[in-house]
Amino acid sequence: MREESLQKVSQAIDVLNKATQEPDQAKRIAIAQEAVSISNDCIEAWLFLANEAATDFEQAAKYLTEAVAAGDRFFADKKEEWTGRFWQVAQTRPYMQARAGLGQVLWEIGEHDQALAILEETQRLNPVDHQGIRFILLRAYLERKDYERGQKLASQYEAEQSTPMLYTRLLYTFALDGDSLPARSLFVAARKINPFVLDYLLGLRVLPQKLPKQAEPGQESEAVRYAVVYGDAFTEVEGCIDFLRAQKKIRVQKEEKKKEQSKKS
Repeated sequence: MREESLQKVSQAIDVLNKATQEPDQAKRIAIAQEAVSISNDCIEAWLFLANEAATDFEQAAKYLTEAVAAGDRFFADKKEEWTGRFWQVAQTRPYMQARAGLGQVLWEIGEHDQALAILEETQRLNPVDHQGIRFILLRAYLERKDYERGQKLASQYEAEQSTPMLYTRLLYTFALDGDSLPARSLFVAARKINPFVLDYLLGLRVLPQKLPKQAEPGQESEAVRYAVVYGDAFTEVEGCIDFLRAQKKIRVQKEEKKKEQSKKS
């Protein structure tokens, strides 16, 4: 039965590949529909339909639900063995893409509990998280003010020294513990990795109307993209902006004092 399923999926993918050469959208959609008629376990075909045929989030959710269901069936006998390294196994990537897409679409249409369940399971399947699911979840938890849940997830990535992770961990830590030693330590680490973020969060720099295409680590482009996504969350945590402002003032004063001392010596 497994061998028969694999053969049908392979046939469906062969058919679907024709769609990439077809300039007409209606014909591309028809080809993808033919592929799923050959095998409804063809994840790639359902993904293709979600991208090409869906006209709104609800329709996209239906196609992506089919894609995830196909993956659940197709990888049922491998799920336990591969948990922890999904995505690293190349053949699982369409399935993981479908899970990520479904989670985000469900969130957009207000199915938040279902979205979180999908995304949390996706992150569990591949905690190395090549897809950045952790950041989608961390933003979602902030919207729900579920700081404990967010802090628990962020703690899995304590070794990660990226701008988004350090600033988001700082936000969660302050939300739970206020002005504390861990919050101050994270402030220092976050400011060191990208000081531009603070200027945008504190309103010292104005966000551009057009977002930079890429976010370069440690640069202003990264700060802009982070502030656009997370800026409102900092203002919603009572006292957080005042804390950032006070900590920046303290650090700047210390740095200036150190410079003066070095000049005298």
